[in-house]
Amino acid sequence: MISIVESRNDFGTMNTGTIRYSNLTESDKKMLCDKHNLSIIDLENYDLTHDKKDIFNKHRDDFGKAMGFDGKKMFMADQKHGVGTFFEIDKDYVEANPNGWTDIDEDILVVTKDTPGVVIGHPIADCPVVMMTDRKQGISVVGHCSGKLIDKGLPIMIAAILRSAYGSKCDDIMAYVSSCAGENWTYDKFPDWAKDMNLWEHCIVYGDDDKFHINLRPAILLQIISMGIGQENVTFNMDDTITNPHYYSNNASSEKGLNQEEKYGRNFAGIFFYETDDDNIEIKRGK
Repeated sequence: MISIVESRNDFGTMNTGTIRYSNLTESDKKMLCDKHNLSIIDLENYDLTHDKKDIFNKHRDDFGKAMGFDGKKMFMADQKHGVGTFFEIDKDYVEANPNGWTDIDEDILVVTKDTPGVVIGHPIADCPVVMMTDRKQGISVVGHCSGKLIDKGLPIMIAAILRSAYGSKCDDIMAYVSSCAGENWTYDKFPDWAKDMNLWEHCIVYGDDDKFHINLRPAILLQIISMGIGQENVTFNMDDTITNPHYYSNNASSEKGLNQEEKYGRNFAGIFFYETDDDNIEIKRGK
């Protein structure tokens, strides 16, 4: 069984750096009040600096328990290169890093059925995670696809890893694109990162509101199908992180956006294998 999971905002923000009072869960607040003998009123002015790691680990554990994996076995790529480098999380790496969440410079992560329960993915706000899996061979690949990385062709690179490095056939590849900002995500000017005008010609549109509307989904789809993967093998989560209250969003939380403080944080989207020979794919979102 292959499991695609998205936390939404149900378990708290999914990285340490974005933890703040406004996105603490009720469970977080209880933990902190009990730990430090604080009242809820005291907690509003409490310095969370030294508790952020424990809070984040709690979010991982709660997410894992709800989704059927060990929250300590979560890995992400730091994407320091932007050219399609990849790293496979194998048994040796997992054993050497029992707490997960390590520093991995590469752009794209790979996991196989030989490491069941090991999750690869990314904490995200408005940009999606693109996941592809070869069900026959039991190989999954993920990459966080910001507008800049889509412009560089990261969805193409993800497919290329399966085809070139692992010999996957196009008909065997299933793709999934996580939640992201919808087509009303806007820029005041044409984005500097958009260089490939053949790609963005119909995906960045100047609107009646004098803003440039960014639509990532069709741009990603164009790149995926350009690699020979049929559109029928591509699934999109159509939830809009900006407007949907179940997701965090950079755009919605920023002062230039909707200025909704409660939307500040990171969702997590990823994939893992169960320890079975079943090659079906399940999708779980939030609680």
